[in-house]
Amino acid sequence: MPAETLSPQAAVSWADMRRCGLARLQRENVALNLREFEEKRIILASTPQTVFVQINAICNADCVFCSKGYDYPLFRIEDYLEKYGAQATPVLQRASRVILTGSGEFLGLPDAAKILRYFNSEFPHVDKYVATNASHLRPEVCELIAAAGSRYTLQLSLHASDRETHKLMMRYNLFDKMMGNVRHLMELKRKHGNPTVNFMYVMTTLNAEHLPDFVRFAKEMGADCAMAGYFYIYEAQQKYLSLYFKQELANRAIDEARRVAEEIGMPVGLPPKFGQKEGEVQRPSSCSEPWHQVMFNPDGGVLPCDVYVAFHESLNDKSFGEIWNGPTYRSIRRALKGGSGCLTTCPRHNPIGLNDWRSHVIHRHKDPAQIVKEYNEALRKP
Repeated sequence: MPAETLSPQAAVSWADMRRCGLARLQRENVALNLREFEEKRIILASTPQTVFVQINAICNADCVFCSKGYDYPLFRIEDYLEKYGAQATPVLQRASRVILTGSGEFLGLPDAAKILRYFNSEFPHVDKYVATNASHLRPEVCELIAAAGSRYTLQLSLHASDRETHKLMMRYNLFDKMMGNVRHLMELKRKHGNPTVNFMYVMTTLNAEHLPDFVRFAKEMGADCAMAGYFYIYEAQQKYLSLYFKQELANRAIDEARRVAEEIGMPVGLPPKFGQKEGEVQRPSSCSEPWHQVMFNPDGGVLPCDVYVAFHESLNDKSFGEIWNGPTYRSIRRALKGGSGCLTTCPRHNPIGLNDWRSHVIHRHKDPAQIVKEYNEALRKP
């Protein structure tokens, strides 16, 4: 009998039983996935613990560091479920977390609340992560995310703690609106204990020196963590935003941000510094992402991570299992098992790779409209 036809008491019982059953599947899968990674299995019986669902949307910002082109299909939950639901749902059910992100501002979609309700209902046992620039944190959306029993972590992509730098980075004039939305969200967090809120700071040559102030800002606002990461170069005209050309500035800002964080008791997630050598930091033996995670694009494309380039697999052509244990994934895992492959220049998991120029550049196919966009951006004054 469908849950909607049951009495309220029976419906609650059915929902609890379903949740317990899903949680059991999740625990078993995660335990198996961890064991298969430790053993560096090439063919896996488990499915990934982390699933990115790329929810592309129109963005109201025009960030200087953005990679968004003109060829991203907008996300529509009905279309996605009709085309890929049968493949994606079993994977999501066994995951420990789902990351709802993508190009553009997901919470600006007219169906944003509907999408959140779907993931709340279908995957109540899974931790959910949402990245947003905080300009579309409407009351309805905030209530869904902060409700009792919520399992959300919000990454607020702010990149500044003052009006001038925020406008410089985001290239729009919505600092006051953003601040109002964030204050409302943090008030709900204090009331409900949910969600976890992390403040995110993409470091470029334009804002790196303000990183310590951002740590103080995060503390004042009540964030759970202040996170920072390096900017990746997607388009040619973005080259000199990279701190690869201002390594001393980056290192100085990171040292001062860490000092401030320790002084005021603010948890931080800071990137490694430039110039570190073998022996000064521990190089990881492998990257876990080809074992632990997958990214689903709205068009059916599948990726092992957001900085991996030469990967051309799609749910339009193959089943998830054929991709997950197919030749390309097997090749990536085999190379990483041997200590080579993409880990050599990985900007996230290999601190030594940060010293290599290649770790700062993301190469992607570009259609003619994207090439025109880059040309026009190159002529644009800051």
